[in-house]
Amino acid sequence: MPRMARGIELDHDGLYHLRGQVAGPKGYYPLQEKENAEQLLAIIRHFAGLYCCVVAALEVLGSHYHLCCRFLAFQELDREQLLELAERFYPGSYRPYLTWGPGEWARFNRRLFNVSELMRNIQQAFARWFNRRHHRKGPFWAGRFQSTESDDLLETVYYIELNAVRAHLARLPGEWRYSSVWMRKNRQDAWLMPLVTLLDTSDPDQAKRLYWASLYWKGTRSGKETDGLIPVELAEEMEREQFGRGCYLDRHDYFSRGRKIGTREAITAHLERCREKGIYRRRRHPIPCRVGTLFALRESRRSYVRL
Repeated sequence: MPRMARGIELDHDGLYHLRGQVAGPKGYYPLQEKENAEQLLAIIRHFAGLYCCVVAALEVLGSHYHLCCRFLAFQELDREQLLELAERFYPGSYRPYLTWGPGEWARFNRRLFNVSELMRNIQQAFARWFNRRHHRKGPFWAGRFQSTESDDLLETVYYIELNAVRAHLARLPGEWRYSSVWMRKNRQDAWLMPLVTLLDTSDPDQAKRLYWASLYWKGTRSGKETDGLIPVELAEEMEREQFGRGCYLDRHDYFSRGRKIGTREAITAHLERCREKGIYRRRRHPIPCRVGTLFALRESRRSYVRL
């Protein structure tokens, strides 16, 4: 039976949650080894820099990896841009682009905006490296990669970045070395989506504070009893550390359960998009969190105490 086509649309921006699974028996965790994990991260970074996309989050675990990236809508690049990218795609003596005609250049142009092509490059490059390095033959990946188009960037990022905690591989998300959280914590995130874009604010300091506080609160709850969790007291400590005065004295809903938190302008714009999609039947307004200048999408029912 033929496989179902993915139906990738190139003519509009796309936000994708991508996942690759290793082929092997239960308990086989080759990506948990330092050399393998670092090589996969290097390959992801290399190819993400060639395609018209930006990586928002990633996490390499023992038997699989997660990747969240946003692709730009297709546009025709000029020949100089295409030539520069072609040279980076084929850095060695093999340079097929020297004989390309208009049709080949047009196909190469469209390839740069296709998430399936990105994943094909990543998985093929790593499988070739792994087989050579470990003197093995045969498929490394278990079938095709998984792809889900997402409408919620921040929730997708937090889901990915809390995987190591849920899997009991790390106590806190920033402790897992093979993740975008670790990169942001250790200032190795220049190639990732900026936090001001992720948090929809123009203030870098506020974006950083909001990112860490929200990530910790998200990690305090899960749908499975077996998942690892961030202790509530650590989330409270992170919140106090990031926001200082004006924090909550008990567990509250803005960070842990709010749909979205940000500046008044960001929340207002998000509400308008939700109304256009018919998500809300009743009118909603940005609710002040009384934490810095933050507003929430929905009102918390917990009491607030200003310090």
